Amino acid sequence: MCLVLVSLAVSAAAGCSLDYGDTEFDEEFDAELPEAELTDAIVTAVREDGEIRIVAERVQYFPAKQEQLLQDVRFQEVSRDGTVATEGSAGHARIFTDSDNVEFWDDVRLYSHEQAAWIYAEFLQYDHEARVVSGRPEERVSIEKDDGSVVSGLGFSAELELRDLSFSAEVRGTMVSSHDDGGGGTDVRD
Repeated sequence: MCLVLVSLAVSAAAGCSLDYGDTEFDEEFDAELPEAELTDAIVTAVREDGEIRIVAERVQYFPAKQEQLLQDVRFQEVSRDGTVATEGSAGHARIFTDSDNVEFWDDVRLYSHEQAAWIYAEFLQYDHEARVVSGRPEERVSIEKDDGSVVSGLGFSAELELRDLSFSAEVRGTMVSSHDDGGGGTDVRD
């Protein structure tokens, strides 16, 4: 009896094929699986002008998509002399390894020590080559300076080299002048 069951199992297995034909399915499936995953990771990228330190609860590497996905992210941009230029946090980030562009989302907080200002957003993207940080056109981004100035709007964009920022719509807030006599600030509305 045991021989008959083994023979039937071998016959059934021989008649079954798992060849799905198209390897495109396999490639798409493989691209969705991380090649490596690290927890409690510290990543340091050394550049000409300093380094970027990233601490993440989880980092997933997707070489087929040339991406790294990070969760619970804290980061610092440190200049060559060791001073922290920029620091921040986000719930998630995506690094595009072919361009060094980065997307941050989920409670993004970025502080510029040079500008003495916080940027708050749900989503920001950084274009490495253009050195531009921008938000989505339909999402509000807020800037709060240490002097009490607060400005927010839609369509945020900042050119880092020129230290120039702009909003495309619904701008509002209060700007505090350095020679303000304590009487408040100037309201800003578009």
